[in-house]
Amino acid sequence: MKKLNNKGFAISTLIYGLAIMGIMIVAILMATMSQTRTNTRSLVKSIEEDLNRFSKTETSFKPIDNSSITAQEYIVPTSGWYKIELWGAQGSGNGGKGAYTGGIIELEEGETLYFYVGSKKDDGGGYASEVRVIGGGYNDITSYETRIMVAAGGGTASTALGGTLYGYNDKMNSYGGYIDIRNNKDFALISKTDETNNTNGTLVGYDKNYAVSNATNPRINIEAPSPLGTNGGGDGYFPSNNSSTGGTSFIAGYAGCYGLMKGKTTVHPKLEYYEHFYTEEDTVATYTYSEDALGEYYFVDGVMMPGVRSGDGFAKIERVKPKIETTTTLTRKNAKLDNIRYIKNCVSSPDISWNKIVVTVNGSVIEKGPTPIVTGAMTCGTIDLELITNVDEIAIFHNDSGIDYKQDTIKVSADGTVWTDIKKWDTNTSDLSETETVTGYRVSAYQYDSTEALPNGNYIIQPVLSENKVLSAAPTAETETNPISIELYNGDQRQKWKIERINDSAPYEYKIVELSRLKALSITQDENILFNTVSAVDKFNEKARNEPQIWRINPVGNGTYTIETVVSPVSGNTGYLTAQTNANISENLNKIIIGKNNKETARFKFIEIDYSSN
Repeated sequence: MKKLNNKGFAISTLIYGLAIMGIMIVAILMATMSQTRTNTRSLVKSIEEDLNRFSKTETSFKPIDNSSITAQEYIVPTSGWYKIELWGAQGSGNGGKGAYTGGIIELEEGETLYFYVGSKKDDGGGYASEVRVIGGGYNDITSYETRIMVAAGGGTASTALGGTLYGYNDKMNSYGGYIDIRNNKDFALISKTDETNNTNGTLVGYDKNYAVSNATNPRINIEAPSPLGTNGGGDGYFPSNNSSTGGTSFIAGYAGCYGLMKGKTTVHPKLEYYEHFYTEEDTVATYTYSEDALGEYYFVDGVMMPGVRSGDGFAKIERVKPKIETTTTLTRKNAKLDNIRYIKNCVSSPDISWNKIVVTVNGSVIEKGPTPIVTGAMTCGTIDLELITNVDEIAIFHNDSGIDYKQDTIKVSADGTVWTDIKKWDTNTSDLSETETVTGYRVSAYQYDSTEALPNGNYIIQPVLSENKVLSAAPTAETETNPISIELYNGDQRQKWKIERINDSAPYEYKIVELSRLKALSITQDENILFNTVSAVDKFNEKARNEPQIWRINPVGNGTYTIETVVSPVSGNTGYLTAQTNANISENLNKIIIGKNNKETARFKFIEIDYSSN
């Protein structure tokens, strides 16, 4: 019996052992299968994310939280040209609105950019929105010095707009540092190397009171400045220390900003890494350079607008043209900027003077101050680039901004003898120039020749008297019957217009269609055709010549155009599209009307935004 019991126990033990082993095997198999499913899901998710990343041509960014600014990584999916747009944050309360910056940059697949999107704080100036090449904390100096684009935040005062090359305290009214940091200004953008300040627009070291921390070498003891709640100034490439002023903006390679350098005093935008060392005992900071270049980062066709963004900042990157074997460059649209050496600017004023003329070539900057020469009624200033080259951008900076200069012309030449007009005035239209803002009077090789008829394309239409507002359709379908107006630029499709020629006979006739709902710009008809409102409530009538939907876009030659209706009233006078920028009644302010004989104010800039078809 005992042997039987032992045998039975042995058999039972074997059976239980096999069962436990079987359970363990099943458990292992299930765990393996589970892990395999998890890995498979991770792999599928990773593949899906990669596919989305490579197929998605546009990515946008908002602040992660309002208590700090956190880097948001962007990995370039495919090589090509990308448009980056930034909007800075508004100052607290009813503070100044944030600035806008945008431009086109060439990027390679796999490169990483870091977006820092500013927020509107409960107290103090608004944060800037930035793009950097190296990530890290917002105030991390290694990251902070690699900013390639910055859209400034507004200050706490309602007129403290986020600025452009200047900080702003009102429309076209600059306030703050520019050229020279030694004049008790709030902030500065150093313009050039000279005997006393060898900085070339690189980051200047500030102490907590925004004073230069080391006059002989201001890149030592750098502390990344940011707006303080106690002073309310706007953040920016250089932040403001005054609640009545917004910060300054920055675009690497934009004339007046200069290319981005890291640890070098060259105007060429090459990034080179260098390390900081700080000794607490003797409070001495030093740095050493590395031979490892981070690359060249500069933009072409840059745009700055002050004071356009309410609330938090915003950022967007969009691929506008892929790089393929047959496409190795971004097409230049204005051939007049090819192969030039001399640039001349003439104005019909005997007391005119120039701050400088700035030229950009592949991100590098050439800056010269022309000597005024008076010839008859005209005063001209000429600079010599000292080489024949393709120029990306020309910016004229007179000593007074915010005005129209009469009979202003810009000419270019390869030999100093044969000259070509790239901006001119026409006595049959207007002898006024494009209004010169503090960002200068500009010509870009990536915009069409404004002395010629406007080509078909997609454009932002900007009234010449408003540097930060654009022609805008109604915001929603429910308000389609509202008249067309001009609004602060926020990048909506309803602020972008497709221009298409109707008739090839001169003067050219066009249809103008907003891109959000594809409705055509039209005169709102009644018994009083002129001095009437304009709307976009119907699609363009392709089957009939509906004259209220047809416009003549005439080049003035000075960088601006008039938009003229083809409708002819009994009097025989036609009317021009006009923005009411100084209306006595607030509800009429910023409306678009049709007016007669007002070509001086009825002028618009057309900023081309399509690079994909080039």
